[in-house]
Amino acid sequence: MLKRKSEKRNFEMTLLILTLSLFLLLVPVLRAEAARNFTDMMGRKITVPEKVNRVVTTYKSATQFVLALNAGDKLVGVSVKTDKQPLFVNLKPELAELPQVGSKRNGINLETTISTDPDLVILYPHRDAVETADKLEKQGIAALIINPESLSQIRETTELLGKVLSKEEKAAEVLSAYDRVNKLTEKTANLPESEKKKIYFANSEFTDSVGAEMMQTALIKKAGGINPAAELKSGFITVSPENILAWNPQLVVVSQYFNSDLDKLSQENKYQNTAAFKNNEIYRVPSKLEPWDFPSPSSFIAQLWLAQKAYPKEYEDLNYQKEVNDFYQTLYGKKFEELGGEF
Repeated sequence: MLKRKSEKRNFEMTLLILTLSLFLLLVPVLRAEAARNFTDMMGRKITVPEKVNRVVTTYKSATQFVLALNAGDKLVGVSVKTDKQPLFVNLKPELAELPQVGSKRNGINLETTISTDPDLVILYPHRDAVETADKLEKQGIAALIINPESLSQIRETTELLGKVLSKEEKAAEVLSAYDRVNKLTEKTANLPESEKKKIYFANSEFTDSVGAEMMQTALIKKAGGINPAAELKSGFITVSPENILAWNPQLVVVSQYFNSDLDKLSQENKYQNTAAFKNNEIYRVPSKLEPWDFPSPSSFIAQLWLAQKAYPKEYEDLNYQKEVNDFYQTLYGKKFEELGGEF
């Protein structure tokens, strides 16, 4: 009898050990199945947890995308000067209290970033991004590089982050808002070339402009204009006053961060013979809430702003302020004016 009980106990113990061993063997497999694989916008293969609950953004655009996807509650670390950005402070004041991990210009502080215990770090596409991503992944932290430097890449970033953050439905809503703007500007985007206006864009200095393959050039094209500087070369470029005089633009558009007053600019003697200066068609891209001429989800609304500035008769029936308020309502859950935006 005792022998039988002993054999039964040994059998049960062996069964328990086998069960535990099988469980321990399966744990990595179950974890691997729970993890998800993506390709970031630098072509890197990355693995992220099934649920991404703690996110660090390392530059302003990344934070804008996370907020537009209604994932701001996941943020545990942000870039420097987040507490100085009107959109962020007005939409989600608690962001001002989060650890600031660095910036696109100066890189990030790895120690501060790691201390936030993130599931995911969203990195800028320049400088030391790949090297930083590798260092983070050696610490077991997923790092995703985004590159929203054109309108098509803004769409791609929205789709990618929608999947990574499990916000696919919200991403679809944001993409629909982009499509709405494209639909509204179709009539001027499709004008015959001979009827399109030349639009010169200036960055912080008047002779600092943009060439081909730049987001601002795409905005001009989508609005129905022609960027004459695109004929020179791609990227950020410096042009001469003689170039501007030869192009004779009908509109001049300057960045939100243009470092001079528009009234002062309009008095520049050397440009008075151009159509834009003659007709006082000189404008600053909105907005003080967030600059629409910098790559972000809000960049799309800039093409509607520009289209109705360039072709006011074509948009006489457009309720521009309503469209902008609706766009922001879709992206951020509040109207442009509710967030402190001004027309």
